[in-house]
Amino acid sequence: MPKYTITDTKEAATITPGGGRKQVYRVWLITERGATGSVLVEKADWTAERLPVILQAKADELDLAFTLTG
Repeated sequence: MPKYTITDTKEAATITPGGGRKQVYRVWLITERGATGSVLVEKADWTAERLPVILQAKADELDLAFTLTG
């Protein structure tokens, strides 16, 4: 079960360093701890297998602010 909720998505195009266009999706999410953020997902990674992995990694990154070290 994911530890995040997707709040919005938007299809977009980015410009590559060579001046070309690349199709991406921006996904906004909120973690169960309340952290919010977004991640760009390339069209090639917009699959049932890859997308949850990418979103969970972003959620884990956002929740680092709540991690105590000592």
